[in-house]
Amino acid sequence: MDWKRLRKLLTPLFVVILLLVSDGGGQVNAATKSDDDPYKIVAYYPSWGAYGRDFQVWEIDASKVSHINYAFANICWDGRHGNPDPASPNPQTWSCQDENGVIDVPNGSIVMGDPWIDAQKSNPGDTWDEPIRGNFKQLQKLKEEHPHLKTLISVGGWSWSNRFSDVAATKETRENFANSAVDFVRQYGFDGVDIDWEYPVSGGLPGNSRRPEDKENHLLLLQEVRNKLNEAGQEDGKEYLVTIASGASSEYVENNKLAEIAEVVDWINIMTYDFNGGWQNTSGHNAPLYFDPATADSELPTPEQFNVESAVEGHLQAGVPGNKLVVGMPFYGRGWMNCEEANYGEYQHCSPPQDGTWENGIFDFSDLEDNYVNKNGYQRYWNDVAKVPFLYNAANGGFITYDDVESFQHKTDFIKDNHLAGSMFWEVSGDRNGTLLTALAEQLDFKPGKGQHPEEPSLAPRDIRAVDVTSTSITLSWEPSNEAATRYIVQYGTEEQVTDETSLTITNLKPSTAYTFTVSAEYEDGSRHTGQALSVTTKAENGGEACAAPNWEQTAVYTGGDQVQHKGHLYEAKWWTTGEEPGTTGEWGVWKLLGECE
Repeated sequence: MDWKRLRKLLTPLFVVILLLVSDGGGQVNAATKSDDDPYKIVAYYPSWGAYGRDFQVWEIDASKVSHINYAFANICWDGRHGNPDPASPNPQTWSCQDENGVIDVPNGSIVMGDPWIDAQKSNPGDTWDEPIRGNFKQLQKLKEEHPHLKTLISVGGWSWSNRFSDVAATKETRENFANSAVDFVRQYGFDGVDIDWEYPVSGGLPGNSRRPEDKENHLLLLQEVRNKLNEAGQEDGKEYLVTIASGASSEYVENNKLAEIAEVVDWINIMTYDFNGGWQNTSGHNAPLYFDPATADSELPTPEQFNVESAVEGHLQAGVPGNKLVVGMPFYGRGWMNCEEANYGEYQHCSPPQDGTWENGIFDFSDLEDNYVNKNGYQRYWNDVAKVPFLYNAANGGFITYDDVESFQHKTDFIKDNHLAGSMFWEVSGDRNGTLLTALAEQLDFKPGKGQHPEEPSLAPRDIRAVDVTSTSITLSWEPSNEAATRYIVQYGTEEQVTDETSLTITNLKPSTAYTFTVSAEYEDGSRHTGQALSVTTKAENGGEACAAPNWEQTAVYTGGDQVQHKGHLYEAKWWTTGEEPGTTGEWGVWKLLGECE
């Protein structure tokens, strides 16, 4: 029986049956996507893209995506975040920080993965005194230019999933995580949270926390996040999103309550790639759409499962509705060297990879497009069963598996035929030429704002800003909503002040201290609507206690949050440093200037 053809024949009938079946209250239990509902195109943007890759947030063609997942935030535990596992791509830990420096937060709190690139780095057009800069500000600017666009903060990922099991294990830590999710999206302007736990129960890096109870606890964690974000959304006049990235294996399906999870989240991004790679000695395809029987005699692990169709079918059979399943696509290829010549290197014994765009064995699609496809000894071939291309170089045995416009067409047809929710891709900097993203948008008929309904105008104050800052006072100003509020409540720490005006001066503050403010509008019906949080640091007090910090010493070691005085100025370290003189590292360097001393 040809299952693919049978499924295409049965899908329209299945949709008709769904339209005839209700829950007794007249509600249709729709398990597939409506033809009128636009497809989602979800782009992952990695924070490190703004470093050596030099692919900046403003270079994203937001007219062709519906959502951007910013990767990654991390989880704070005992004052630190990161993963020291030697098998981790970056086996380090750091102090937990926000845009102002080291913070003290409960175990399980979401924190910035890289405070410098996330919120501190000055980009063109930024000024030094803005509280939020970096990639987070650029994402907000991108949304202002593209009103249809939504952004989510992605938490975890392969390197930083080591604490998820601990976080999900108790009610207290689940609440900490959920509360911090609310604080994070409010403070930095995100529209939701994407949970990338790799993986519950088993899998992931060897040193990750894990326990059999993860299967139940994963669901409980997501429910807590959902509840807290729903409450915040009611206060803020918007709907916050909750999504997850799921594994494609049958083991992942077994280790998670996917049907129940699907009821909690807005959708599931299934990572249908990395099925094969340089960690194996046999060449295979990174993201085959269908199972290729030719792999039966190879040494590839479970090839009948490691393909897009099988992974999607596993989620559907586990109870995930098609309209909540987003299919992952790679904007990169994977390669090997010295592959045997038979079958143009496909499914052959190979040596570990020695080349790549940024690391061995991984090639950005734009790099393949510019330097490999039918160039420099590499010839393109097509597997008409798996529906993916590959490259082979007969001279050096180089084999590269990847996706292109043709294979994307087969995958988008698969999405349409199965009434799925859309496509997600990792990651946007891999397609600098825009070839794959343009094809994806055209194939899924994506148009900005198509099918979206305008949100109700927010009743929260807008454009909250600090208009005057001294060593002991901060003057805040904000724009009101279109509705007339009865009063405004300004909160910071345990303090609260009330005003009828759209500005307020807070006095009796400490010098060189970071304060986080929220401004809420209260209306006649008693409801409160809270605007985005604002963090502001008071200036140093000349000759006062703020400059009682120790003198900088060239041989001393400083960590994030340490303060020193040097040549009449007060500085604070953003991260670990030694030997770097304050005042010489520039605005992007390790030392942050807090003010002048006497």
